Amino acid sequence: MNYMQLVVSFLGRIASAVLHLGDASLNTVSYSGPLESSTCLPFLPKVFIETPPSSDHPLLQATAREVHEFLSDKARGDNIDSLSVAVVTADGPVFEQNYGPLRANESNTSPAMDSQSMYRIASVSKLFAVMEGHILAQKGVISWDDPVRKYLPDLTYRLDGFRPGSEPVPMDDAPITLFQLASHMSGLGRDWPPGNATDFPNALSGGGPPPVNGLPFPSRASLFESIAEHHLVSPPYSYPSYSNTATGLLGLALVAANRAASQDPSHEPETYAELVKRDLFDPMGLHGSHFLATAENKHRVVVPSMEPEVADMDFLDSMNSAGGQFLSLSDSITVIQTLLNPDHPNSLLTRYTLDKWMQPVHDFEEDDWTQIGHIWEIVKARDSNGRLRKIYWKLGDVGGYHAAIAIHPGTSYGLAVLMAGRYADDAWKIAYDLFGMFQPAVDGALSELCRTLYAGTWLSEDRDSQADITVEKGTMFVNRLILNGSDVLALFETPNRVALRPTERRDELRLDIGDLELNGKKHMGCMPYWNAQDTWGIRNNAPINLLYFTDGSDSRVLHYPSVDVVMRRLPSGK
Repeated sequence: MNYMQLVVSFLGRIASAVLHLGDASLNTVSYSGPLESSTCLPFLPKVFIETPPSSDHPLLQATAREVHEFLSDKARGDNIDSLSVAVVTADGPVFEQNYGPLRANESNTSPAMDSQSMYRIASVSKLFAVMEGHILAQKGVISWDDPVRKYLPDLTYRLDGFRPGSEPVPMDDAPITLFQLASHMSGLGRDWPPGNATDFPNALSGGGPPPVNGLPFPSRASLFESIAEHHLVSPPYSYPSYSNTATGLLGLALVAANRAASQDPSHEPETYAELVKRDLFDPMGLHGSHFLATAENKHRVVVPSMEPEVADMDFLDSMNSAGGQFLSLSDSITVIQTLLNPDHPNSLLTRYTLDKWMQPVHDFEEDDWTQIGHIWEIVKARDSNGRLRKIYWKLGDVGGYHAAIAIHPGTSYGLAVLMAGRYADDAWKIAYDLFGMFQPAVDGALSELCRTLYAGTWLSEDRDSQADITVEKGTMFVNRLILNGSDVLALFETPNRVALRPTERRDELRLDIGDLELNGKKHMGCMPYWNAQDTWGIRNNAPINLLYFTDGSDSRVLHYPSVDVVMRRLPSGK
């Protein structure tokens, strides 16, 4: 495929993705003024973090059969050589299948496809570079706000613009930080050194990334030279610009930071591949993760019929963190489990780190369904109740390899798609379709568990206190709350039902009463709720809108600590 074909193909995939996501996920609603308070209904608690559904749950089993038929049909087409897919909760896969090898290619000399087979994952490699950064941050080796030049002092970049007379800004006044490298906010170009399109506007030949543009993958020296020579796309932190260059630079900076923090740098890893093997691959048991096809591992390497030479490429130390990694489905499952639950045995990150990692970095003001995260691309899709939820994913596409690692944090599951072949839509289309197929089953299982844990009529022993709780369309409600004989919902001037908002601690909830002065009036969506989550005062050192649940010796127990009330659930029908 020549460069023009590559460009046309790439642009076509982007257009297809935008059209598909825009049509399938949103039917977006334009802003039309202040919204009613009901638009801020909280989602159900994330109880699947600690107690996910089992793979034999009837809803998930039925969906798994549908997904297997769906993927089998795709795999029988002409464009897929091999396909490995897993849908994963914190406990492990609820769906795991390998299809192939299906086409004549070098993989046919390998053992039958299984979850140990290894694919190049292209830009999904970036996920591991950021994970390495979080490991070093937890150790105190780096701060994400550190300037890159703290660790790579010979790095220089230009902050002037193209317009004549544009004044350069001193680098100290606009530092490129490690966080910017990891969130595409550095302003560095996508793939440097850039090619020289000498025949433009008659032809596009000579453009594109290395090695498509005729230049090799950059060494450290050539990468630094290119960064020093070329203008940034945008000033640092002003607007996102997808950058393999930035993530390659991040890998080099993490190696340098690790060595600088050591009392004996000579005993520290000298390359990014060595660093992540020590800090990630070995501790997490990721035995199918590496950067080069070798005599020892080639029997496991999946080789696509399209551009098979990519399997043997060496992306070099400067680009391994951006796109050079191999990964197996088995390793993908482990990684997703640890992203869903920091208490997983293989997890290296704390809950605090994961919560910080999942915060959005940039909202595209031009639309209302895409965001940039801390290396994540974030898109929104409707759940089975018609409400928008976020999907965090990393996508990869190089040669005949296509990969996706994605999670749905709101309902605590994720998926991996590893593929070889000529499939036109890459892995994103399969990943998005699988979320659409599994989400109703996950939503249904989550509602079932929340009803089991929280719903029903709860009554105190003296019968002076009562709570009626229901689960409806992805939200929990208190329909009646009597405490020591007083009608609490009327006291809060909310005579109808009140939603329960999770605090992100297990079994702990708040009455979602928002701002009393604005109840019943139009206001700006969730802001009053965010602004008034803890304004109602305390009694017995507990907020007066707080309740929590515990497991008693023979049943669940509802506690309202501000008034020392304990309630137990009545049997169904009483």
